[in-house]
Amino acid sequence: MRLISKKKLESAIEPYPDAQSAIAVWRKAIKDNDWESLEEIRQGYSKSVDQVCGYTIFNIKGNQYRLIVKINYTTKIIYFKKFLSHAEYDKIKWNDEDEVKQKIG
Repeated sequence: MRLISKKKLESAIEPYPDAQSAIAVWRKAIKDNDWESLEEIRQGYSKSVDQVCGYTIFNIKGNQYRLIVKINYTTKIIYFKKFLSHAEYDKIKWNDEDEVKQKIG
């Protein structure tokens, strides 16, 4: 898998130095895999990966952070969208698709 917006991801995690090593593990996992579905990610990476409103959400560093991406399984491209603390993530009304699109983009 190939990550688009690496620089945006690096900027987003800069305020969270404790997340750096967990992001490095995640980046290695995406580089080493060609996932074809959410279920494949759950089987090979983590059962806690979720999908909401078309976004794939990874728990990072033992549930302290959320890495939100869009994945195109056909082209094997992952588009970085947001990196949030658990508290920031909880403020979003995930059952309201308009709010999700507005806050995640």
